Amino acid sequence: MKTDLPYGIIASSKTRVRCLCCGVYIPKANKCIEQHTNGAKHKENIELMNENAIRFSNGKMHCKLCKRVLSEEDSVTYHIESDDHANFMAALEDLVDGEFISLDPYLACEKDEVHCEVCNKNIYCSLKQIQEHVNDLYHRFQITERLKPLNGLFPAANNTEVWCKVCKIYIQDNVLSVLDHIDEDEEHIEWFSEIEDLIDNQDVSIEPYLTNEHEAYAFCNRCQMDIVCNAQSIQSHVHSEAHLNQFGL
Repeated sequence: MKTDLPYGIIASSKTRVRCLCCGVYIPKANKCIEQHTNGAKHKENIELMNENAIRFSNGKMHCKLCKRVLSEEDSVTYHIESDDHANFMAALEDLVDGEFISLDPYLACEKDEVHCEVCNKNIYCSLKQIQEHVNDLYHRFQITERLKPLNGLFPAANNTEVWCKVCKIYIQDNVLSVLDHIDEDEEHIEWFSEIEDLIDNQDVSIEPYLTNEHEAYAFCNRCQMDIVCNAQSIQSHVHSEAHLNQFGL
């Protein structure tokens, strides 16, 4: 019998061990333990732990998110589905949605902080501190600057406005006006919705059009050709025989 048990496995009795990841008992034989730890369900639960800030340490399961030690009777899935954990995860994900904040190192228990990509800053992972960061004026400004080239917005000659090539209008160049246009303007939202639906799984990129003020074309990577970047031209292209042949259709 091995003296060192695999990750997440603890001794339970003379004849059994317990997998805290899966919440099950396993015969103590090496072959049984190996069979369990190589199983799809166990691997899936390890993956869930890495996505939910749960780690095995000193013979116990710890949830960093909930700041509690799981009982031996609690499986990983049972805890993840509990109201406290699920509500905290939902609040956290809602808070960072669209904010270019990465939770991965924290959820994998590699760090105590989350990372804001646009500010290049680590933030201690609490709802309060993340909320303060995303509401900070510097962060809002950095978000605005990151979103401009993704939305076809370019500086105007007067330095007080930006030009939206999608909607063909000028907008005041400040955080509130730019974000309001991106998030609330119906024409802007509708253009992106229609175009993105057309290019979904078609290997067509609109990035050249959005990031270059004077570019008029999207690019089809499959056909290696430019397409006028409007809904009619893209629709015509993705439904064309030449394009469909690239997918073997």
